[in-house]
Amino acid sequence: MSQRDLFYKWLFYCLLALGWMALQQLVLNHCSWWGGVHPFVWPMVPVMIALLEKRAESCTFAIFSGLFCDLLAPGVIPGFYLLTFLVCALLAGLISGRVILPGFLCAFVCSVVAFVVSDLLLILCLSSSVKFSGAEALSLMGKELLLSLLLFAPVYLSFRLIRRRIHND
Repeated sequence: MSQRDLFYKWLFYCLLALGWMALQQLVLNHCSWWGGVHPFVWPMVPVMIALLEKRAESCTFAIFSGLFCDLLAPGVIPGFYLLTFLVCALLAGLISGRVILPGFLCAFVCSVVAFVVSDLLLILCLSSSVKFSGAEALSLMGKELLLSLLLFAPVYLSFRLIRRRIHND
C-alpha cells in the first residue's frame, strides 16, 4: 500500500469515527427509550478498527479515540475512555482470528464484549462513590446493550466499507 493510500485510509477512519462520536453527543445522548436509556456507540468504534487493522495500529487508534472521548465527555475517572477503549481493542484483537474467524459474527461478539467490559468498568468505578444495587446496574447495562446493538450493523458496515475501498494486503 502506498503512503498516499495509507494516509487516506486513516483519514477516512478518523473522520468516520468523529462522525459516530458526534452522532452520539449531538443526537443519541438526547434520545431516551426504555426508561431513560440511550444507545452508546463509542465502544464499537475502536473495536471495529481492532478487527480490521493490525494490533499496534488499532491500539494507537484506541488510545487516541479514548483520549478524544475523555476530552469530549469526561468519564468517572480521568482517562476512563482511554483505558476502556484500549482494553476493548486488545480483547477484540485477541478474539478475532483466535476464537472466531474475522467477519460479521466476530464483530458482533467483540462489540458485545466491549459493551460488557466498558459497563463493568463503569460500575466498578462508580461503586466506590455512588450507592446502587447490582441488579439495577446490570438491568441498565442490559438495556443499554440491546439499544446499542441496534446500531451495530451501520457502524460495522461503514468501517468495513473504508477497509474494502482502500485494501492494504
